[in-house]
Amino acid sequence: MNRIEVAEVLGPLRRGAATILGPGLAAYPIAAQGDEPWIVYNMDMSYVTATAVGIALGWPALKVLAVEGDGSLLMGQVALTTVARYQPPNLIILVFDNGAYLTTGSGRATTATTIGTDIEQLGRAAGIKRTATVSEIGETRAVLARAFAEPGPWLIVAKVDKSDRERSVDFEPVPTDCFESGQRFRQAALSLGAPASDPSRSQGAVPKS
Repeated sequence: MNRIEVAEVLGPLRRGAATILGPGLAAYPIAAQGDEPWIVYNMDMSYVTATAVGIALGWPALKVLAVEGDGSLLMGQVALTTVARYQPPNLIILVFDNGAYLTTGSGRATTATTIGTDIEQLGRAAGIKRTATVSEIGETRAVLARAFAEPGPWLIVAKVDKSDRERSVDFEPVPTDCFESGQRFRQAALSLGAPASDPSRSQGAVPKS
């Protein structure tokens, strides 16, 4: 399977969830399904999950989805320990693992997942309990449906191939850049009210469930 196929499955499940998209082809089919203020496009590598966990903690009633690649997650894997520390039940992390730096390069440079690094196990070692690695579209659909229906945090690693790159010309560019989509996201989020305030979070303690 490839990222486009997974993005097409993801579309009807999102139902307006706050979505932080890293650099990569997944942004194009998601935008084609319907642009909305709750999407931030092309967040820089290593910041996708870190941004999403902050949003999930600030607005606990909002379902939050981080979508990034293996290279981006490996660059910012420290965010997994933050997810495990605070255990936001409204957070889903979806990682597309094609074993290559495909979006930002030629694809010839491989990521560490090609030599045995296991992103799901990194998450479990950090303390995230709800994890899965999927490689077929049927199981991907089933796991994503569970993640949107059940409390998290979830870490889902989708093993994908590189066949989607040649289809990138089929999609229009994303409708807005990272900065502009971030600004409109902020306005949409603030319309829900100020971020949740919990003094224990600033002290590094785990919030009570």
